[in-house]
Amino acid sequence: MLSPTLAQEWKTANSGNTVRALKISIINESLEKDGTFDINGGFEQDFGIVHENLKDKEPAYFVVRLGDNRSSEWIFLCYVPDVAPIRQKMIYAATRASLTRDLGDAHFTDSIYGTNKSDFTLEGYKKHRASLSAPKPLSERERQLAEIRANEKTMVENMQGGAYRKSHAPGMSFPLTERALAALKKLAVVKSAAPTSVKQTVAAFQQKKATVGSNLSPASTPLPASPVITRVTSNEDTKEASVEDDEWDDDETKEAKKVETAAEEKVPEETDTEDKTETEAVKEEEEETPAPVEEEPAPAVKQERTINFVKLAIDAENERIDLASEAKITAKELTKHIDEESPRFTFFAFEHTHKGAEQDSLVFMYTCPTKSKIRERMLYSSCRAGVLQAAKDEAGLDVAKKLETTDVSELTETYVLEELYPQTSYSSYGGGGSSGSSSGSSFGAGGARGFSKPARPGARKVM
Repeated sequence: MLSPTLAQEWKTANSGNTVRALKISIINESLEKDGTFDINGGFEQDFGIVHENLKDKEPAYFVVRLGDNRSSEWIFLCYVPDVAPIRQKMIYAATRASLTRDLGDAHFTDSIYGTNKSDFTLEGYKKHRASLSAPKPLSERERQLAEIRANEKTMVENMQGGAYRKSHAPGMSFPLTERALAALKKLAVVKSAAPTSVKQTVAAFQQKKATVGSNLSPASTPLPASPVITRVTSNEDTKEASVEDDEWDDDETKEAKKVETAAEEKVPEETDTEDKTETEAVKEEEEETPAPVEEEPAPAVKQERTINFVKLAIDAENERIDLASEAKITAKELTKHIDEESPRFTFFAFEHTHKGAEQDSLVFMYTCPTKSKIRERMLYSSCRAGVLQAAKDEAGLDVAKKLETTDVSELTETYVLEELYPQTSYSSYGGGGSSGSSSGSSFGAGGARGFSKPARPGARKVM
């Protein structure tokens, strides 16, 4: 453990700016200060203090300040010569960790353990620093594994970024030619705009009518009702007042007032008649407007494709995927248009009827005949995922079913329909029919499904 003298000396040296190094030794099973050395110059100039104060057969510890006198960073040196007694070597080796912990591990940026005095010279310290930045010594096997890991890391980084990569699918990715992309785009479903419905026509007519009405001249606009009402009210008040005054007039005067009152009352009646006439005209015009008919908009009309069959082939010399052929065929003619001796990528837009409804399914077929060359089979197998990705990203195609086969003769219309709409009923396995009981695979009505017959080796494969 640290002696009180060493603890106080270390505290003073760490907080001050005059001490360059402290020598520590184990004396009477206690860590004691064995020397204090002040700063005389730079770090490299003062580092010779360590070598000068080490003895050939006596272990010792040194703590040396780095940099100038304002630095609070230290290095820890442990010198245990080979010729020292075994007991001392064991004690110094076991005490090294506890000493740095008691002094404070945060103060030390580096540590050196050596058995020769030459290790604690300035040249020895520089060699130590160079060894820290040098690559670790590796065996041949370790070096090869390190190279493999570095290559894998570089490959992963290249696959993750870069706008120039069109596909991140595993395997090879040859680009599609312009002819191939143009042919694939013809397979996309194109729908024309729906015709204008009756409801939309009526709405347009009413909007046009409102626009015309807003442009009418002020002379044709009906007069507001409030001024008419005010005038009528004023006439009635005048009439009541005049009646009270008539009691004092003679007969001729009364007759003249009656004629005058009748003339004044005739004016609002004519105004009301004009307002009614214009209102009735507007109502009659609205009645003539046909009532809007609630009618659903007509569905969009699908345009007929010019082709529904596209076959692609790999151009190995130019490392691209080109158009082999395009046509408009039926499902029964598939086997006639697909090569039987070379692998091919085929896209077929299958228009058919299922359960009374018109269906349009895009089927991708990867054919790899057993007669083809091994190199071609490997090349097409590696590029299959890239072709599908390019068809989706660049041509906008959505493949409904992916098929793979080694026998082109299996690509019949019946087979394609079976793959598009798999049978969910198990009556053929004896689940509900009488024929199943005779075959030995029936489990009774409503029972579990039996085992299907396995396909022969090398036959078709559904992806």
